[in-house]
Formats: sequence, structure tokens, C-alpha cells
Amino acid sequence: MTQKTFKIDAAPTLPSKEVLNSIISRVHAMAMNMIYLCNHRDDIQKGDPKVGGHPSASSSALHLLSTLHLMVKNPQDFIACKPHASPTDHANNYLLRLFFEADGSKMSDERAQLAMKNLRHFSKKGEPVFQSYHSAFDPDYWNYLPSGSVGIPPVNAAYLAHAYRMAETQGFQIPSDAQFWCIMGDSEYREGSLAEVLPEISERGLGNVTWIVDYNRQSLDGHRILNEEAQGGKDNDRIEKTTLANGWDVIQLRHGSFRQKIFQANSAGEALMNVLEKAIPDYEFNALLAKHSAATTIEALAKYDQAAASALKSLTEEQVKTFMYDLGGHDIELLKNTFEQSKLDRDTPVMILAHTVKGWGLEMAAKSANHSAMLTEEEVHDLRAKSGIKSKDLYNFERFEKDSKEGQYLAARGEYTLKGIQACKALREENKKHIKNLVSETKAFDSYPAHTDINLKMLPMAHTQWMLGQIAAKLTRVADTSLIDSEVTAPAKPLSAQEKKFKTISEILISMAPDVGTSTNLNASMDGKIYGTETEDFETEYGVKDTKAPDIVPHVANSSRYVRFDIAEGNTMSCMGSYGKMGELAGVPFIPLMTVYDFFIKRALDQLFYNAYWNSSFICVGTPAGITLSPEGAQHAWKSDIQIANCITWEPAYALELDWIFTDACKRHLVSFLEGPNAEGGNTGRTGVIIRGVTRALDQKEMLRRLSQHKRFQGKTSDEILELTRLDCLEGAYYLVDHRGTAGYRPSENVVHLFAMGALITEALAASDELLKEGIFANVIQVSSPDLLLGNLADKNDYNHLRQGLGISGDLHLKVSKDAVAKKSNDKSSYPPALFAPSPISHLQNNAAGMVQLLTLGGRRIPIVSVHDGEPGLLDNIGSIVGTLHKTLAVRRHSKSGRPVDVFEYHSVDAGSVAKAAKKILNDSAYTGITLDAELAQQPSIIPTA
Repeated sequence: MTQKTFKIDAAPTLPSKEVLNSIISRVHAMAMNMIYLCNHRDDIQKGDPKVGGHPSASSSALHLLSTLHLMVKNPQDFIACKPHASPTDHANNYLLRLFFEADGSKMSDERAQLAMKNLRHFSKKGEPVFQSYHSAFDPDYWNYLPSGSVGIPPVNAAYLAHAYRMAETQGFQIPSDAQFWCIMGDSEYREGSLAEVLPEISERGLGNVTWIVDYNRQSLDGHRILNEEAQGGKDNDRIEKTTLANGWDVIQLRHGSFRQKIFQANSAGEALMNVLEKAIPDYEFNALLAKHSAATTIEALAKYDQAAASALKSLTEEQVKTFMYDLGGHDIELLKNTFEQSKLDRDTPVMILAHTVKGWGLEMAAKSANHSAMLTEEEVHDLRAKSGIKSKDLYNFERFEKDSKEGQYLAARGEYTLKGIQACKALREENKKHIKNLVSETKAFDSYPAHTDINLKMLPMAHTQWMLGQIAAKLTRVADTSLIDSEVTAPAKPLSAQEKKFKTISEILISMAPDVGTSTNLNASMDGKIYGTETEDFETEYGVKDTKAPDIVPHVANSSRYVRFDIAEGNTMSCMGSYGKMGELAGVPFIPLMTVYDFFIKRALDQLFYNAYWNSSFICVGTPAGITLSPEGAQHAWKSDIQIANCITWEPAYALELDWIFTDACKRHLVSFLEGPNAEGGNTGRTGVIIRGVTRALDQKEMLRRLSQHKRFQGKTSDEILELTRLDCLEGAYYLVDHRGTAGYRPSENVVHLFAMGALITEALAASDELLKEGIFANVIQVSSPDLLLGNLADKNDYNHLRQGLGISGDLHLKVSKDAVAKKSNDKSSYPPALFAPSPISHLQNNAAGMVQLLTLGGRRIPIVSVHDGEPGLLDNIGSIVGTLHKTLAVRRHSKSGRPVDVFEYHSVDAGSVAKAAKKILNDSAYTGITLDAELAQQPSIIPTA
């Protein structure tokens, strides 16, 4: 693919500082106006929760965001902004006329104004609204990362920068100068996810990442009161030192231009600066801001340095107040120059510590409880008036006049950004066209393969984790082999017709793992294919290369598609999520494949949820999983059982199942990218694919051997049987043992359904075999996906596959029994009391001898026993859905180390426990009673005498 140069028109010339400040004043007024309106609705009902909106946090970031929007940010750039500043973003984009409809078209001024009124509203009739925080549903969604989960978006932004670099290496059309701006609060910066990723960003040379800490010394609960003596300085100094130690450049913006003038104009200026930077604690500084008194300020500073305090005595009351509030994070010239400076070194990321005031420009400035404080109507009107808004109607978001300097600049800046957005979209379409051509060339969607055709004949005992490695190895080989047979040289072999269909998928599959790549069988994907800054291969130089292990020396090459991590599950999860958005954001439909020890998915649940909410498309394989990892004991043996919207979880038992599932997931990913998310065969509602793998080997021939015994498969070939089973598997479950139609099969007496999932299918099969010896027919159903069979995805179609596909129901199967009662029919006093109480259906008939013949109609619903390696909630709702008795065998306590057979017995999920549960539930469900009115019980029998 020929790389095109990304070109857009030059940004318009900046207007004067006065014009920019005038615009920012209007931004501030509109943001506060939005928040006020959403808290003063005319449809409030008793009991409604508070709405919020965070005016103080929005004001804190006012100049940071406005400088980006109005002066620095380019159309191809991305922003990950702290959630509580979203109204400030919206107000900037409103003035720039950068609101868009869901289809990408530009929003009219009328609908844009309606959106500004609808912060935190629920759209009932398609009217534009803004979510609480930055969201893909917002009208100004272009290149924004969702921000509801603090500490996560800046990490995702960094890995999005990495994905851009990978895409460029792969030859896609990418604006290589895109910058990734991340604004976070100083309290948010204590999130462990941010500290964890610091070394990652610098080590990977992501110099197009700029982090901006909105350092206002406050958090949600009030002032940040830290032990500065123990830390050896203020928190901003701690942040600087740790960031520098992790390979970043750091710029602190402590003082605005007015302060700088005072420092330079006075002999005690340096002493004054040192007091502010080193001596006075943050807590005290904020208290002085809140006090807003020149005399108190001078007196407080004098405690630390009399000379420093004297530097302020020549200033007026208002000048001292201006001096205290003149922090670097509110100086737009300083911010503009610093932001531009952060872009110069494309290999080193930059941290900007911008000192600000929480609640800047508001009466609540620096007040302890200002995070949740609200403006009065009078203050909103005052802000509007100061910004030049003439209308007194708070629902009127008045723009600047078109011929005003502000209006002219906003129009030019908005047009520049809009054209840039269109250019980005054009590049995205070029990438999409390339993928379409490759799909067409390989005829990938013409009779799309059901599986990758891994040969299982040579290894009858195999496990699903091994199978993952085989699939990854095959796709790696396909990716590295030319489609043109004549270009393939020995020892490589030309691709088969089926393999060529996987060419597209293999080239966009990006593998990654948190230091478990080899132990999760991704060796082939890693070997000589680590993506990263090139380094000298010292093992080869010194002749100590282990040829049996993967070559993990990194390369920046087209064939390098593996992203290596240390033990950092959260980082890997975020990286996977960012790569999974590349199809939507850049037209590069990477399929990120992450492997991780299943138990440690829990370490990255916040990141996983973010990925699902963000609608990222990925495959995460948790392997090995659960108590099948029995030697590892309790720490590793509790599965990460989760049910999240936009996610589908799979747990295959057999290797072929895993192949079916993986192949189908890849196809759905491509279909959604090429034909739209709602296309037939797409992945709407299931973009996140989670697969559980195990290292417990199963006899792979057992699968077809069991299936061949089904009555419905008689006369069918092996391929036909497997294809029908594949279709059931991809619906969520399939019969592995199906006794239906067998002689002696009586649902009213001797039938039970055993639902198993994953590796515990062996226990269900063994139990079924033992029960058959006792005359009990136990059908075994392998649940491949609890989400499709019983969860969110099943709920959408009323559990159709469970009810219709598998035929599981709560139907009552009736049986008639007949007994003679040695009494005259008119002597009702000696009849069984049950005849005239809630009971099975009973009727009296006189036999030829004048004795009473009792006919009893009883019934049984086929009971269910489920067994799986995980938390009970995954399968415990089968009985409630269909209306029958159900016993769930699952992991209910912490595990121990040991052989699987011993650990399974310890958790009561072994074959013996399954058989025991099946017999008990059959007994418990015996002859379900049907209650009849006493009069009906005396009516002439409608049941013929046998």
C-alpha cells in the first residue's frame, strides 16, 4: 500500500490575546450555563438523584482546554480529558461549530443549541444530548476518548499512539504527526494505572504523547492535605521526580506572566518565588486563595521569609489577589508555547504540570467543598454578561457576531478543523478500501472457512491452550507468506486455497501478552516478530542463542506483530482496547489477541470494562483457567467470571470448538468493519470476545464418537455431523450425549439433563455413563457460551437456542398408575385423603368385583444438573428460565493444590458428585403434583381404563 502524505491547510493566524481571552470568557460562561440548566430542569420529580456537573473542575481546566481547542490541537490529534471538565470541551466545540450528527454530518446551529441545553439528559426522540462525561454518543465525539473511568483514558490514549505507529509500519495511511493530549487531575494522578504505564510510554518512544496534570491541589472530598515533610516536597515535585525517573521530560507551569513580572521587578522576587515553590504547603496556599485577602496573604508569607513578603507590600489589594491567582495553568500564552514545545521531540513523551485554581473565576474558587458546589442563577447571569452575551434567556447560547473579531477567528478555526477531519476520514476510507481489496483478492468471504484446518489426528490428547498456539502459528505463517505461489521459496510452502482466505485476518492479527506469551503458546507469533525499537542481538553475538525458545529481540518491521509486555495486565488490557478501536478510528481493523492467565483478568477489570464500554473489538484469551490449574492452588484457581455488555464469553471443551469460535469471531470482526456493525453476521453487542482456555488435555476423538451415536445424526457423514454441531456450538451449546429416541427413554421417569462447560465435560460424560448403567438417561450438553445461551445475548431472543434449538423446557411429562382399593366406592371416608387435597390427578372407577380402582396421574419435568469450573452464577439460571428443578455444581470455596481428580472431588464437581446430584434431583422431582378442586376429583373419569 503506497503511503500518502497527510496534508491539511495551515491553521489560521492567531488573533490577539484580548480576542482569545474574550472567546475563553464566553466558553466559561457557556460551560457554567450548561451545568446550571442541567441542575434546574422543569421535569424534576420527587426522589430524583442530584445531577451535578462539576463547575469548579471545569473552570480549573478552562485555559488548558481552550488553549488546545483554539490554538494548538490539530484535527488529527486525540484528547483524553478528565471527566469533570467535559462541559468546557463542549462549549469550545460549540463556538467552533464542531457538533456532528450520528451519521457524521455537521449539526445545524439550531440542534447544536438544543444539545447545549441537554447536558445529562436522556434523548427520547432523537434530540441531541450530552452524556455526563465525554462519550461516543456526544455531538463533539471526534477523536475523544470516553472519560467516565478516571486513570484509564490516558493509558488508552498512549496505546492508541502505539497502534498508530504500528499501523504506519504495516503500510496503512496514517497521519503520523497526530498528537495524543491527556488532561488529568492531580488527585486522579494517584491512580495506579497511570504510574504503571509511565515507563511503558517512554520505553516505547511515544514522543507524540503529552500528559497535562491539572494541578489544583484539590480532590472530590476537599483539599489534598499531604505529608509534604515525609515526601520531601510538594506533590508536584514528587510527580516531577518520578516522571523524570521513568524517562519523560517534565515542564512545570507554576507562574503566569504577571507573577513573572513581580519576580523580576523586585530584588526579593527570587525569595518570593522560592516561598511559593518550596516553602508554603499546598493546603495553606489554597486556604489563602479561598481567603482572598492581601493582608492575610502577606502575613502568611512572612512566616517563611520576611523579604519575600515585603515584595508584595508595594502592590495594591487587587494586585496581590491577581498575583496569587496568576498560576501558569491559566496563562494562555505560556500554555500555548509549552504545548507546542511538547511536540518537538517525537521520541520522548512530555509531562506538563500546570498549576491551576479549582473553581477559577467563580465565587467557589479554592473552597474546600467546591467539587460538588453549584452556581447561583445570579452568578450565571453575571458570567454571561461579562462574556458579552446580551440575552437574559439562559436557554439562549448566544454566539459571537459573525463580523466580530471573535466570530471571524472562530469561523476560520472551525473551518480549518472541519477540513482536517474530512482529510482524516479520507485516509480512513483509503485504509478501508485496501482491506476490501485484500478480502476480494483472497475471496475470503466466498465460502468462508469454518475453521483453520489444524490437524488433530497426530495428537489425539490435546487441550484448548495448545490449540490456540496452533491457530496462532498457522495464521502467523499465512501472514508471512505471499499470496503469489511463485514468490514463495523453500523451505516455505505456498498457501492452500483455504489458507489464502485467512490472509486478511492473519495480517491484521496483533498478538500481545503480559509476560505469558510463551506459557500461553504464542511462541510462533513471538519468534523474531516482537514489535519495538531495534536493539543489538547480544545472544547471537556471543553464541548463546537458545534456538528452542522464541527470538524476542524487537524489530520495527512489517512482519513484527507481537507487542511484548512485562507483568502488567492492566497495561496489556488497555493496549488491546486501543488496538481494537483502530478500525473505527483509522480504518485499520486490527484484531488484537491478548493472552493472560485467566485469574489475572481480575487485575484489569476496570480496563476491560472500559474497552467494552468504548465498543472496542478484541479477543482476550484467559488461559489456563480455574481449578483445572489445580497444582497452582487457590491463588490462580478462581476464574474471572464476568458478564459485561458488549462482551461474549466462550469456554470450549474440545480443540475443534476453539477453532470454530476463533474463526467465527475473526469473521464477525471483519464483517462489522466492512459492512457495518449491524450487518448480518457482525459483532454488534459482542465486540469483546473472551475465551477461556485450559491446559487439561482431552481425548479429541471422543467428541465425534459421542456425536455419531445421536439418533438425529444417523446416516450422516462425519463432516455433516460436525457442521451441524458447529452451528449449535456457535449458538451457545450443543448435545454431546443425546439419548432422545432411545428405547426405554421416558422423560416422566428416568431422564435428566447435564449441562457442562469447558474442561469439566469429562466429568459430565463419566457421570452420564455411570447413570446409564442404573437405567438413568443423562443427556450431556456442552455450554460453549453462557452469554449466548443464558446471558445478555440470549435474553435478546428470549433464550431461543435453549428453548427451541436444544428443546429444553419445563414441560410436564405425565404418567398414569392404577391401584385397587379394597373399599366400596361409596365409602369415601376410607379413601386416601390425597384424593380430596392438593394431589396428583386421581379418579375413582368401580371394577368388575365392585372394588374401587384408583387411577393416579402424576408427572415430572426433566430436571437439570449443571457443572462448571467457575462461580455458580454462570449457569445457575437454566432451571428458572425453563421452569424446572436445577442443581448447580460449581466452585464455591477457595481451592487447594493437587491433581485435578482430587481437586474436582474437593469442590464436588467430579463425576461421582455429578451422578449423585442427578439421582437426587430425579428423586426430588418425582411425580410433581397437580392440584385439583375436590369436586373435579369426583367427576367421571376422563382417563380410559387400561
